[in-house]
Amino acid sequence: MINMSTLYRKYRPQKFSDLVGQEHLVQTITNEISTGKVAHAYLFSGPRGIGKTTMARLFAKAINCENRKEGSFEPCDQCSSCQEITNGRNIDVIEIDAASHTGVDNVRENIIDNAQFKPTRSKYKVFIIDEVHMLSTSAFNALLKTLEEPPAHVIFVLATTEMHKLPATIVSRCQRFNFKKINHDVILTKLKNIAEQEDIKIEKAVLERIIGKSEGCLRDAESLLGQIMSLNLKKINLEDVANILPTSDSNEVFSYLEAIAEGNSAQAIEIINHLANDGANLEQFALDTLAALRTVLITSAGQTINTDYSDYAKEKIRELSAKLPRERLLRIIDGLIRRRQEIKQAPVPQLPLELLSVEFSSDSPAAQSKVDDSPKPPVTPQPPSEAEEQEPKPITEQKKQPKTQQFGLDKVSEVWPELINQISEKFPSMVFILKMTEVKSIDGDELTVSVPYSLHKEKLQDMKLKKSLEDILCELLGSRLFINCVINENITPATDAEIGNLAAEFGGQIV
Repeated sequence: MINMSTLYRKYRPQKFSDLVGQEHLVQTITNEISTGKVAHAYLFSGPRGIGKTTMARLFAKAINCENRKEGSFEPCDQCSSCQEITNGRNIDVIEIDAASHTGVDNVRENIIDNAQFKPTRSKYKVFIIDEVHMLSTSAFNALLKTLEEPPAHVIFVLATTEMHKLPATIVSRCQRFNFKKINHDVILTKLKNIAEQEDIKIEKAVLERIIGKSEGCLRDAESLLGQIMSLNLKKINLEDVANILPTSDSNEVFSYLEAIAEGNSAQAIEIINHLANDGANLEQFALDTLAALRTVLITSAGQTINTDYSDYAKEKIRELSAKLPRERLLRIIDGLIRRRQEIKQAPVPQLPLELLSVEFSSDSPAAQSKVDDSPKPPVTPQPPSEAEEQEPKPITEQKKQPKTQQFGLDKVSEVWPELINQISEKFPSMVFILKMTEVKSIDGDELTVSVPYSLHKEKLQDMKLKKSLEDILCELLGSRLFINCVINENITPATDAEIGNLAAEFGGQIV
């Protein structure tokens, strides 16, 4: 039986040619090795499980290989040095987990003092510090001097999943390499090769499900594959792995979006309840759905899909981009952002997504076509009764005394960009909506503005935001105006530039 915990160790690359998914970095590092122009400190950053530590070990193995010829870069993997590094027994290659050695005393003892001594038998003494961002401030300060001017026989390789937590003084003294998540097809090929070497036949649908769960992390994919192989079956299909991989995130996401697009609220709610009953993380599902909608948004703008989705998912994205009008797509994205934030506070976790399912299934063309739109008989207006004619009509306060305008629309329009600039510091997510807002009219101290969608109106009516906007306007104009927000019935289709701005709000860009 295969030990699922050691499968990824068994197939861990031992040469640069075995390392997949980071070819852009391999070329640079191997060029430095072959020319003998290695740096004294390297910084590997990127998500977990994509090859940072493996690359560090390969680097240490190559520069200390006893049989490597001049002008080459691959370690022989046969000499005593290579074998010791492979088995973690080389005393000149020191691996430190910064997560459990955060203090300054550990840095002084394990790194600074140790670095002063020459390698026992290797050409270089290599310090590999994993999760380096976990070091304390005092530990970083102690490391800085050695990192800045290390002995000639010392090379540092720092690895981190959270680059932003590193001090600039540390980063500036390293040669940086940014690792990326591994492409879908690369992981698929790797998993197929492992299955072949283990003489096990696995359906492609099972491998696709593993890749969907691993989210670009090869180590996770190999661990899941090992878990499945521990079933000790020679042929493995989807039914066999139902308990290990109960759902396919990608399939559920696109089934849900398809139900909404077709106006099938019952089907959409059924999917949400199925996920809830299976114990799925609904907040994560909402994030996955937002990521898919972002790709649909980009595709609808006529841009090329640049994702790691499977061929099935890419086809669904194309269908949805053709099926969902741009304005409706924007409303769904806006609504999902809002509903996702409500999941944690909801008395029933799935309720916000169920509300979303009904809200946006009902406004689909398919749902609207089911509404009875047969012509209704005209209503004949009835003359007022004698009592009604004699009873005076109440006059509202606004109608009694029409207020004079204090400002022209041109003045408000003139200061509007500055209002957006100031509000962006406190409410950065509102910039896109405010740029789509149109100043309509002023009646006394009431400023009427219009927005394209009801969801935008709801956001602008938030009391905290509304007061901040009115306060800024008061400062800019010298007198207070109260904002009244309405829906613009004549919705102008979003431009590609606006689509790009919205995509940027999700941390991405049109490519």
